[in-house]
Amino acid sequence: MMSQAGGMDVNSLMQKVRRLAMLDTTVFDEVRTDANYTIPAAAVAVVSTLLFALGTWLWWIFEDGPDSGEFFIKSVIIGTIISLIVFAVAVGVTYVMLTQVFRARADMNELLRVMGFATLPLVLGFLFFLPGGIGFGLSLLALAVTFGSLVLAVQSATDAPAGRALAAAAVGFLVWIAVLSLFGASADSSEIGYVPNIFLFAID
Repeated sequence: MMSQAGGMDVNSLMQKVRRLAMLDTTVFDEVRTDANYTIPAAAVAVVSTLLFALGTWLWWIFEDGPDSGEFFIKSVIIGTIISLIVFAVAVGVTYVMLTQVFRARADMNELLRVMGFATLPLVLGFLFFLPGGIGFGLSLLALAVTFGSLVLAVQSATDAPAGRALAAAAVGFLVWIAVLSLFGASADSSEIGYVPNIFLFAID
C-alpha cells in the first residue's frame, strides 16, 4: 500500500521532487491548485534551506574552524529559521507586486506552493564544503538556479505577462537576498552570522 501524508501520496511527492530536480517545471502546474501540496511545499523549502545551511557547517568542520557548535546553532539552526521567515516575506512581496502593482491575478496559497517547490535548487549549496572554490561556485549556482526556478514558478501561478512575472519574482528574490545579507558578518568581524551558506560572507 502506498504511504499517505495529509491525503497526499508520498511516492507522488517524491516523484515530483525528482522531476523538478531534472528541470521538469510542469510540476508547478500540477501542485499549484492542489491544496494537498501546501505542507509538502513548505517541507521542500525547509529541507532545501537546511541542506543549504549544512554545507557551510561541513566546510567549517573540514577547515577546523573554532566553535563548531556555535556555528551550527547560529548559521544552521537560527540561519535556516531566519531564511525561511524572510522567504515567506518574499512570497508576500511577490504577491503584492503581482496583484497591486501589476494588477494581475494571483493567489497567495498557489504562490506559496509553487515558490516552496522552487527552492529545491538550494540543495546544491550542500556541496559548499568541496575544496578549491568549487563549493563556493556551486552555492552561487544554487542561488542563480533558484532564481530561475522561482521565475518559472511565479509564471505558472499568475496571468501576468512573462516580463511582469519575472519582475515580481525578482523583487521578492532581491528582498530575500538583501535581508539575509544584512545578517551576514562583515569582512573584518570574527562573529558568526545568523545566516546560512554564502550569506555568511556578506561584506560591508
